[in-house]
Amino acid sequence: MPWAAEWKPGTAVFDNGSQLVGVVFEQRGFMLRLQRPSGFRWDTRTKAVRPANSREQAQLRALAKHNRRVTAAAALDSASGAGGRAR
Repeated sequence: MPWAAEWKPGTAVFDNGSQLVGVVFEQRGFMLRLQRPSGFRWDTRTKAVRPANSREQAQLRALAKHNRRVTAAAALDSASGAGGRAR
């Protein structure tokens, strides 16, 4: 298991500090910047993460699917001029 090793961008990991699953966005020395499918990013230490297991990878896929649906619905509302107002 990597401690100070290189984590490739796009690798699914579980952060023990935040108890969140995310993907590696970038690495700077011993620090990683992780990202959720929503775009939320946070920093953690390389020793605080481990590769995501199959359940956690499925969670990431579900979050990405949900985020795509929410984003598409918001774009439709915006295009129709609803903008969140009641119709």
